[in-house]
Amino acid sequence: MNRLVLFLLAVFVLIGSPVQAQDTGAEAILNVLAESPHNVSLVVYSLDDPENGLYHNANVMRPLATTVKILVLAEYARRVADGMLDPEELVPLDSVETYYFPGTDRGAHAQVVTALRNAGRLENDELTISEIADAMIRFNDNAAADYLMLRFGREAMDALPERLDLRYADPPVPISGIYLNWDFPYNIVDDPTNLPGQDDDRAWMLSRRMRSGESFSDDMSAWMGGMSTRMSYSELSAAALSFPAGSARAYAGLMARVFRGELISEQASAIMLNILDYEMDDPSIQVQFAQLLATRSGSLAGILTGAYAVDLKPQYVDGHDPPPTVVALFVENLPGDVFDQLMSTTLLDFEMSLLNDPEFVEITRERLEE
Repeated sequence: MNRLVLFLLAVFVLIGSPVQAQDTGAEAILNVLAESPHNVSLVVYSLDDPENGLYHNANVMRPLATTVKILVLAEYARRVADGMLDPEELVPLDSVETYYFPGTDRGAHAQVVTALRNAGRLENDELTISEIADAMIRFNDNAAADYLMLRFGREAMDALPERLDLRYADPPVPISGIYLNWDFPYNIVDDPTNLPGQDDDRAWMLSRRMRSGESFSDDMSAWMGGMSTRMSYSELSAAALSFPAGSARAYAGLMARVFRGELISEQASAIMLNILDYEMDDPSIQVQFAQLLATRSGSLAGILTGAYAVDLKPQYVDGHDPPPTVVALFVENLPGDVFDQLMSTTLLDFEMSLLNDPEFVEITRERLEE
């Protein structure tokens, strides 16, 4: 059973029956978030009534971790829809693995390769562009994201916030370049100003070097492989602030537009939906959703981000027919113990309670605005 299946099973177990805040972990997570509401951005609204949604710190720019990959997916979809890119074009696996740093992606890239081989793919060690886009979102493969960003080019990436009409959103930056820009060690505790700043020019340059120089790529892969053991949690969480940022309002709106088929074009939205809309083989699980869209939730030390659009079937929400709902939750500056707690499935419990329990949404609004 792959990581995606396990992730979704956790969601489905949580919403297999009506979610009530008092008998789940949702209230416990809310208690944690309410302790530092200034570090939390949360947007929740139904697509038929956005004016009465919850908008807590909705326009605050926060580091996105890998949630920014949905913008790369949008550019992929635009190019395929416009006939600029053939989704069945074959790409050597080595071209993607150029940007792979072992030990930095929680095994995502290895899972992609295993899944494709098990499915009888990767003949001659080649995969299609569509499989690369799918790996980027469904498996959270950083190497796949970087391949697409370098393939499309910086000019296209920098144009994405304006092209997608997103306020409060940075353009994507190659993840390998961001990591390589972390020139450690920094004495963060004694000198908190001595941090690896967001240097997009250098990040792009370093990623291009990964593509063009085999020895450089090998040397950097070896160095990055031990990063998580060399760096403290405080160093990692400080460095994570150099990732592109965005607002919860921008990403909730983006998911709503994809859901409605209104992002870029109807055809481009459909291409995105095909990758964002998770399908399960088990009918007993599928029956609970009319539709589930999800960005691949991002997590770095101290940071958690995610955006969802969900259409639940009536029989799983007290028998009423809820409208499609979007949720975007961005949290930063989390202490290590709190980060570990929120990384558990109870965070999904909290998010699912927001999606199908209007009373819990109001409780959350009150607690975060106390």
